[in-house]
Amino acid sequence: MNPAQSEPMVSVVIPAYNVTKTLPRLLDCLLNQTWQNLQIILIDDGSEDGTAAMAKEAAEKDPRLTVITQGNLGISYARNAGLAKCEGKYIRFIDADDTLPLDSIERMVRRAEKDGSELVIGGYDQYFGDRRSFHNLAGRDDTVPSEEMMRHLCDHANSYFYGVLWNKLFLREIVEKCGCHFQEDLTWGEDFAFVMDYFSGVNQVSFMKDSLYDYRRTANSTSIRQVLDSVKHPAENTRIKGELYWHLKNMYRKRGLYEKYKNRLWLYLFRVGLG
Repeated sequence: MNPAQSEPMVSVVIPAYNVTKTLPRLLDCLLNQTWQNLQIILIDDGSEDGTAAMAKEAAEKDPRLTVITQGNLGISYARNAGLAKCEGKYIRFIDADDTLPLDSIERMVRRAEKDGSELVIGGYDQYFGDRRSFHNLAGRDDTVPSEEMMRHLCDHANSYFYGVLWNKLFLREIVEKCGCHFQEDLTWGEDFAFVMDYFSGVNQVSFMKDSLYDYRRTANSTSIRQVLDSVKHPAENTRIKGELYWHLKNMYRKRGLYEKYKNRLWLYLFRVGLG
């Protein structure tokens, strides 16, 4: 048996839309990860710039890469299509305009295996043009029971650190147990809703202080497009904020912690703004 195949498989889900300029860079760092036992699933969401053809050409050279094509249905549909194909013990979600260090996946998997944690959360570098800023959770590099994380989360639920997908390593068993999927009627915040649903099944969390992801903000990046769309549709924006609060509240209810933290959770609505 190939030594790499004896290690746990990690499924990597990448939604992609018109990313021919950034896709080669991402595929290069993924296919050269020090953790080789990967199932890389790229979902082309109706691109018009040759993204699908570029990805398929790469897939012909490396059988670990699978390409799914669909109409322009949106990022939640794309991620759900990828999620349905995941076979690995662990799952990572990556945006097609970003990158990650070559040892990122290995370090997160080894930490999960060592600690027995159902969730690993790492630090990240944010790039905006020539500017770079490093982010982690106050330098934390520890492993904690989930209730300790719940205490911190209720005051920081609007933090990028908790709400995004790409700085986390998920356990597929928990994804399936909790019925986690991406809510397809959300034009933004679908990642936050997914993470909150996932938290309901987590017993232990490992935090890593080092940067394990390169988040690249550009005018074309997924997060920027979603922010611009939300500004154009204020009524829809308010509806989505209510939906996200429901996911947050429901997670605390499932864990039997809602009554304990409900007053602090209400403040989430004021932090994100009601309108």
